[in-house]
Amino acid sequence: MFNSTISKIAKSSLVVAVLMGASATANADTLIPTDLTSNLEQNIAAQMQDMMQVAQRELSISLQAQLSSSMFDAEESDEAEQLAQEPTELAITSAMVKE
Repeated sequence: MFNSTISKIAKSSLVVAVLMGASATANADTLIPTDLTSNLEQNIAAQMQDMMQVAQRELSISLQAQLSSSMFDAEESDEAEQLAQEPTELAITSAMVKE
């Protein structure tokens, strides 16, 4: 009887120890996904910032190119208008000039 009580206590303590060990590893296992999720979130945030910076640079370059192109086109248009408005001079084809 005494041996069976000790056996039951030993088995119960073994079960409790196993359950406590399983509980401790379960807590450690939940820390791993939490760390993994945190790292993933940080990586995604860093990549999003990089993508936004690249997009801003590309947009800026595109706007600068469009602006310079439109300014060049406007200059050409102004020059063409000025040339069209200038009176045409008669070309002198003779070496002798009338005075």
